[in-house]
Amino acid sequence: MPRPQEVAQLAVAGNIFEDWETVEVWSDWAESFSHFRFTAAERDTLVTTARGKVPLWTRLQFKPDDPCTILLAGRLAITGFIETRQVAYDAHQHGVMLIGKSLTANAAKSSVDTKTGNFDNKNIVQVAQEVVAPYGVGIKVIGAPDLTPFPKLQNSPGELVWDFLERIARPRGVVMGSDAHGNFLLIGEHTGQVVTELVEGINIKSCQCIINHEHVYTEHDVRGQHAASDDNSGTKASELKCIAKGMSGAMFSKLITPAEQPVKTQAEVCNRARYEAIWHNGTNVTATITVYGWLRDEQALWAPGDDVHVYSPMAMLDMPMKIQRVTFTQDSQSGTQTKLDLVAPWLLRDSLGWDVRHPNQPGGQIINEATPSAIQTSA
Repeated sequence: MPRPQEVAQLAVAGNIFEDWETVEVWSDWAESFSHFRFTAAERDTLVTTARGKVPLWTRLQFKPDDPCTILLAGRLAITGFIETRQVAYDAHQHGVMLIGKSLTANAAKSSVDTKTGNFDNKNIVQVAQEVVAPYGVGIKVIGAPDLTPFPKLQNSPGELVWDFLERIARPRGVVMGSDAHGNFLLIGEHTGQVVTELVEGINIKSCQCIINHEHVYTEHDVRGQHAASDDNSGTKASELKCIAKGMSGAMFSKLITPAEQPVKTQAEVCNRARYEAIWHNGTNVTATITVYGWLRDEQALWAPGDDVHVYSPMAMLDMPMKIQRVTFTQDSQSGTQTKLDLVAPWLLRDSLGWDVRHPNQPGGQIINEATPSAIQTSA
């Protein structure tokens, strides 16, 4: 069965334009929005519309804030809006560049605005739903996020929605992200499923792989405090501490992280240490792989959040990896291709390929759990 023609379409107010010189569409699972950039040369060619034949250039009179949808190879890629229109012309040519974002962008850049600014005893899903409600975007939960309520939680005056949600997501081990259709993602612990393979010499056009221990530590030390009470006061309340094992290595290194929010139990501090270990260990291997075309198979576009198995002896890769970012491009020089930015699955809370029996896997094993006054030296 032949693959559908890989054409990029921008639909605005019932008009569909597809005569592009260059196409770039980015979708990132761990960012606050997806975005696109199209360029076209406006010509006087007549084209057919619902109102009859009109000059081609009149169909590109799109402007900032126009709602739009992006389709690639007939598949919906972005639901969003145009943010920037840039025109350049001289006596011989007239070019237009349109730049836009997915629907979550406006919510991400807006300030938290609720009646009280107080979210005491609410969990992260409840807080997120309340915070985004005024801005017309959704909350989509991936996996099983930690739903431990925050005993005390307020936003700072003027704090942006994205900054606030990302701040409170860290102590709950949640990765903040977005999809291309108007939803913020709360990514909790989950186990993905490999949807395809990327194999050296078969379907990989190019590959760049980095194995790096710059941000990897052997110990992650998190310190926090909670409100004192009659039966819980002094250093027992104000100097909570927990150390989680990071990645084994020849040289000792340690990262001390203060808890972002007041905590209620010692378990919260230990969970925060585990999450820190998992995320830092998830940075040790990344890969950027380019493939031909936009379709992973005959049915679907390549998509952030999908798991793939990468086999590349030259890059020392034979492991499942998660797609964090997808960049679709098309131009006269390189044709139609997709760039996949891949990370270790556990960086995005996916336990696929995670062997907890292996000493260098990112389990975040607790090696010390006590208040500072009772700390023992860790082996």
